Amino acid sequence: MEHENKGNKPQVSFLSKENDYDTERKDRINHLKQEHDKTFVVIEKPEDMLKRILSERKISNSKTEIDNEQRLDYQTNNLLTMEIDVWSFEKYHYSEGLIVGIWPKGSFNYPDNLYWQYNQNILSLLKNTYGFYKIGLERAAISANTIYQPNEILALIDGCYPTSVIQSYSDYTGSPLWGCYTDEPFSRQNNPMPSGAYARYTLNTTKTWWKQKFGQNSIFVVGETTTSYAAEISSVVDYVNCSWYGYYFWPLTNDQRSRWTDFNNQFGYMFNHLWISGELDMGEMNQLIGHAQNMGKNSIWLYAAELGMSDQSYWESIYEFCYYSFTHGYLRREERRYIYVYTYNGIGELYEITSWDLTDIIDTSETRILSN
Repeated sequence: MEHENKGNKPQVSFLSKENDYDTERKDRINHLKQEHDKTFVVIEKPEDMLKRILSERKISNSKTEIDNEQRLDYQTNNLLTMEIDVWSFEKYHYSEGLIVGIWPKGSFNYPDNLYWQYNQNILSLLKNTYGFYKIGLERAAISANTIYQPNEILALIDGCYPTSVIQSYSDYTGSPLWGCYTDEPFSRQNNPMPSGAYARYTLNTTKTWWKQKFGQNSIFVVGETTTSYAAEISSVVDYVNCSWYGYYFWPLTNDQRSRWTDFNNQFGYMFNHLWISGELDMGEMNQLIGHAQNMGKNSIWLYAAELGMSDQSYWESIYEFCYYSFTHGYLRREERRYIYVYTYNGIGELYEITSWDLTDIIDTSETRILSN
């Protein structure tokens, strides 16, 4: 057996041959194999490990030595087997002082379990399995929520309409919320963009009421601005965010790192809580999260509100986002050890991967937590 900590190579052992496997065992192997085949669940695939081990054995041992010392005896029904350690994703944990958040699918018009913000089982997965310890929720979802604590919730509000914010939250009686985020307060209005003075007035009105209601420690984040608004916006909000994906007054940017740099140069520490799109940024999350890390940002968020409920890309974007959040130090990764048992099928050379069949996957229940 291969032990990672000691660096030993897997040892070859003999097991008695079975003529058949029961259905339950087959189902268990197939289920685990499918789970481990998902993207970013098992980082080093067992087939690649087996191929590498066989290649190393071929170099270190001649065929004659194998035939003499480990000869297969079909008369006694012995088979050559090999066991390989495989570490599989179990859950993510938060890293001290860092924030990984998510804006999940939701709608005021459909506040039921068809939407992620209102499905408590999904919210539990997001928090307790994938490490999203902060979440953006709509007003109705905040009332329905049973998973996240108030100090873990970023309220999603419309900051350019202070009256609607006051009406929505004036009856809130729970503990203070962690903060609020005003997403795209101006792009839904007609051209031209409002003046900086008007933007400052509406946002300041909302912020003043919010701070009176929830306290000065409840952060106020604006998600739509431009660097030309810096003088007006900086004096109002706690944080600003660069959140656009192709509105008429901002060109579509496939790689927003240069825009992030511009905002960081203009707003400094106030530029934080960066959005990464689950739909538009798949395949780029390593570079984007790495850039956030290089700029010293302590808070990154997955914007997943545009993904379909039944769309597998929802989960795939979460897998990618969380994995690279781990590799760049924003999350810690807990893994579980499984033993993959491969058996020589008697066809071809011992060093050929096609000569080995996966005959069992053993759950050791052993876990480890990795930090980068």
